Amino acid sequence: MRAAKGRRNELGWIIERFESLKISHQAKAELYDSLKLHVIWKFGVRASRTQMKLPRKIFFHRAPLIQRREVSLVKELASSPIPMERLSRAAGERILDLARETSAVRYRELHGFTYGDSRRVLKAVLGRGTEAFVLGVPPENRLPLRAYHAALILKNGVPVAYFEGLSLFERLESGFNLYYTFREGETAWLFGRVLRLMRQLLGVTVFSIDPYQAGHENEEGIESGAFWFYRKLGFRPVRPELMKLTLTEEQKIAAHGGYQTPARTLRKLAAGHLLFEMPGASVGAWDRFQIRNVGLAVQRRMALEFAGDAQAIRADSTRFIKRVLDLETRRWSEPELRIFESFSLVLAMIPGITRWNATEKRLAARVISAKARGNEALYLRLMQGHAWMRAALIGFGS
Repeated sequence: MRAAKGRRNELGWIIERFESLKISHQAKAELYDSLKLHVIWKFGVRASRTQMKLPRKIFFHRAPLIQRREVSLVKELASSPIPMERLSRAAGERILDLARETSAVRYRELHGFTYGDSRRVLKAVLGRGTEAFVLGVPPENRLPLRAYHAALILKNGVPVAYFEGLSLFERLESGFNLYYTFREGETAWLFGRVLRLMRQLLGVTVFSIDPYQAGHENEEGIESGAFWFYRKLGFRPVRPELMKLTLTEEQKIAAHGGYQTPARTLRKLAAGHLLFEMPGASVGAWDRFQIRNVGLAVQRRMALEFAGDAQAIRADSTRFIKRVLDLETRRWSEPELRIFESFSLVLAMIPGITRWNATEKRLAARVISAKARGNEALYLRLMQGHAWMRAALIGFGS
């Protein structure tokens, strides 16, 4: 490498060489990973935890911090809209750089920070000195079905937390992490504000917490009592046996002031998903849903109808959905076509899709186009209006 690069920087040279390859983005990533190159980053003071911040007017607390018991998710989610603005591409790039540096110095990586789309960065003013920068990802880095959004959260210009949301129809899987240094600072209020922002941006009404967030195979979550953090905000276990155990523990807490749930019980409670449904949401509709079940349904069809041939099922499903929805894709890019193919695998399983009326078919085509070529917030808003598609996908995943 030293001989080939000439006077160029080694890392810059090899990145340019990879960018020039006429292969897919995914193939480039896999090829680069196969080289097992070690990259050393010697960062300056600006990228250190001490100096990493954006300039802004300082917010001073003149009253006690907002406690968890003072936070109502129902009220927060129904509160006034949060001010938002879209950043320029250059400003978006600066935020992405900040997000990546924030993660790198903590030995972390987030999909939305690594592959964020600088053209679609939103700044939201949450209040009390906090701001959230919401990031999407371009088509080549999107998930097959769920919409992806991440957020870098700052307090007085200092990065204090990040958020990751995976959404399908009105359901959002929420991942919220406050950096260690700031975990005693209005965590519940901040979490509520971020959910309010996601509600406003994406139209979601059901919020899901992955078992890991509650402490499943996560001793840090067990030690912090993460399950009770979410439960006291109104989340409920979706598994009946865990709901029963929760009620038993709540009775013990009410009867004995000093009682604390043992760690072994917290591990049991954290074994399943937690849900929070806004008033008016369809209660229980998503209780048994897991995205992996949708993938398993596709695989079963592939085994039964296509003898396990992945290329055959993709080609057949794509042709079928193109014909049914009268969708024209000749000008679509490779990443956009890949998303369409993946989406077609699921749509092709829907019984009676050929009997959808013209309006339902046009809406389905718009859903696919928004996912593959447009804005994933629009994608969610559109699919929330397609009752047949929603019912089918919940069925596949439950």
